[in-house]
Amino acid sequence: MVNGFDYSTLETDRKQKVPLYAMAGIADYWILDVNQRQVYVFCEPGLEGYNLEFIVQEDATLSLIPFPEIEVQISQMFP
Repeated sequence: MVNGFDYSTLETDRKQKVPLYAMAGIADYWILDVNQRQVYVFCEPGLEGYNLEFIVQEDATLSLIPFPEIEVQISQMFP
């Protein structure tokens, strides 16, 4: 929290950080939505944002792009 504002909200992450990370060439960006217990996944960065975006539900498993052999169970990311 900075100056009374919470800058870690889902909306801030999606609308402000996503385009910046894409322009910086970050290959794989995940946002945890702790309220809905799901993960927003952004892949294939381009000049105007990510070309591939999807939402993964709590019962799914994800792999990291640079390390596909590593699997992450979404349910283990939430308390």
